[in-house]
Order: sequence, then structure tokens, then C-alpha cells
Amino acid sequence: MSGGSTDPREPLLGRNPAGEFEIGKDGAGLLVVGFDGSAPSRNALAYAAGLARRDGAALLVVFVESLNSATLWFFAGAPVVPDAAADLTEDLRDELKGAGVPWRFVSVRGDTARELEMLAERYMADAIVVGRSRSPWHALGGSVAVGLAKHARRTVLIVP
Repeated sequence: MSGGSTDPREPLLGRNPAGEFEIGKDGAGLLVVGFDGSAPSRNALAYAAGLARRDGAALLVVFVESLNSATLWFFAGAPVVPDAAADLTEDLRDELKGAGVPWRFVSVRGDTARELEMLAERYMADAIVVGRSRSPWHALGGSVAVGLAKHARRTVLIVP
């Protein structure tokens, strides 16, 4: 047996003093969920909603419009982006109806992995939840899930 005190009043090495908590150590408070309406993102949303319900957490559901997505060009040369985010809002209401968790929907443009991480940082989220890519093309260029798993500064849950 290694030396050490058995007095419960003495703090354990590595434990924070009373009242101080680390993000992610005491159950989730906020989960960022990548959602684009695809089957994998719906799986991620369902998993995150269940986790949030059990932990008493909230969801920040994020749709990222890719910078290289198809845009419609107006005759004057200004891009017109179809409002996919508005279409997803109704889907989200249906998906999260009865889930019993508070949620908020945010739509941004940019690199998906980078935007999810930046929003998670800004809102001090405990984890990012995304669906696994089913595209064979992502084996070449890399998927959002793999990019997040390699570079994120917080827990990343990849849901099949």
C-alpha cells in the first residue's frame, strides 16, 4: 500500500477545492451539436438530446453553411444562398419535440469543424456531438468528425 492519509477531511491530490469545477467534470451543462438534416446528424442530435436530458444540460444546435457549397448567383454578381437553415428549424422542432431539453439553433457560414469548435469555445460547451460521415469522399479529404477529433480542445462524441 502506498503512503497517504485516510483522513477524509484532507484534500486528495488533484482534486479541486470545494466549489471549484472544471468544464466537463461534473456532468455536461451545454452540448454543441452539428446538424445538417442528414441521417448521421439526426442520430447525433438524438444522442445529444438523451445525454442532455440525463445531465440536465442544454443543446446548442449548429448548422454550418459550407463556404464551398453551391450558391445561386444573382444577375448582378452577388451570391444568393438558399436558406437551408430556415428549412432545418422546422425539422429541429419536430426532432426535439418532447425531448425535455432547452435548445437553441444557430446558423453560421465557414469551415464546419472550425465553426463548431469556435462556438463551443465561445459558449464554454462541455462537448461537441457530430454524426459519422458516410461519404466515401471523406476518406480522401477528411471528415468533420475526424478533423474535430484531431484538433478540438474539448470532448468530441462521434455518433454512428
